[in-house]
Amino acid sequence: MSGGQIAALILAILLLLPGGCFLLFGIGIPGGWPLALIAFAIFAVAGLLFWVAFRRRSGPAIPPDAPPP
Repeated sequence: MSGGQIAALILAILLLLPGGCFLLFGIGIPGGWPLALIAFAIFAVAGLLFWVAFRRRSGPAIPPDAPPP
């Protein structure tokens, strides 16, 4: 993993706590739907960061008839 992927993973994990709190209060209190929308926005950013952290980068193009390294 590169440094950027590690940073994205740490930030995504840190965003789960405020997202969960917003979701809990958004569902738990009457009229809390704006808080739930904020929670979904936070979870969307966290999901994007998880995708960045775990995506595989394509390596250099190797011709199929190349000898093994």
